Amino acid sequence: RRPDLLFVVPRPRRIVPWTAALRRMQRVTRWVDPTYLRNRLVCISLSQSSFIGEEFQTDPSGLPPVFPRDQCERWDVDALRGAAAQHPHQRGLWIFPGALSPDACADITSAVERLTGGHRVQGEQGVPVRAAAEKPPPAAPPAEEAAWEWLSYGHARWMVPLQPAGGVCDAFARGPLSELHSHGCTDARSWPSLGSLGCGGGEALRALEGLPASAMADGFRGRPPLFLQLQRLQRGASIGAHVDQHQQGGRAIMTAVVSGGGSDVRVGGVSFRVATGDACRTRWRRAVSL
Repeated sequence: RRPDLLFVVPRPRRIVPWTAALRRMQRVTRWVDPTYLRNRLVCISLSQSSFIGEEFQTDPSGLPPVFPRDQCERWDVDALRGAAAQHPHQRGLWIFPGALSPDACADITSAVERLTGGHRVQGEQGVPVRAAAEKPPPAAPPAEEAAWEWLSYGHARWMVPLQPAGGVCDAFARGPLSELHSHGCTDARSWPSLGSLGCGGGEALRALEGLPASAMADGFRGRPPLFLQLQRLQRGASIGAHVDQHQQGGRAIMTAVVSGGGSDVRVGGVSFRVATGDACRTRWRRAVSL
């Protein structure tokens, strides 16, 4: 017996008025952060070359490659809150969850806003770009600036330099720091000094400057700070894996999160999550990504 035939009669396609489509799009975009989405897409597109290299391998062995991001050890730092700790296997990697109190973070945020004149950016809205230092820099130091605007460095990333509270080393300022592109190769002796920052934000930053010597003494071994670097990273943007130059970055770098919430960090073969108020220390030769 032949099976019954099933006829499907297509229904006329429904035309959605543009006003209804607009309302639907508005409901969708209500839950989407356009700034985050834009920055995320740009950062992904900028890293496509490495992704393509991972997808199309030339290894004749045919064995699947193992990438650092796939074999990272996850470090649970929540249980370490309130004290500095070194990773048990990767020496030189320190974490201090909750190193800064919420009040200290708020004070630092306010101090940075005053320092930058309300988050002014060099080269935008009539703000001039600060000139690079003479080559070679003169022996006579320039006047120390009381304020400094953000400098755009990469996508959705801005920088402001500071001298340490005790002042920057003259030879270091006239040498490696004069070639530091993240601050426009400016004369470091003209940067604002941490020792001149007032109010609670300055006090909190000076306490943060002294944190490595007191809480991570084995990591810094009494070395004085070379310089300080304020960074502003817009939501959705990321910092790719990199190794700072030894001549300019020093032997160890401490990073603290003062606002904006949490972020995942990978240092070498270890990944962990930092939140506002956390501080971590890394050796210069480790690859870091945020």
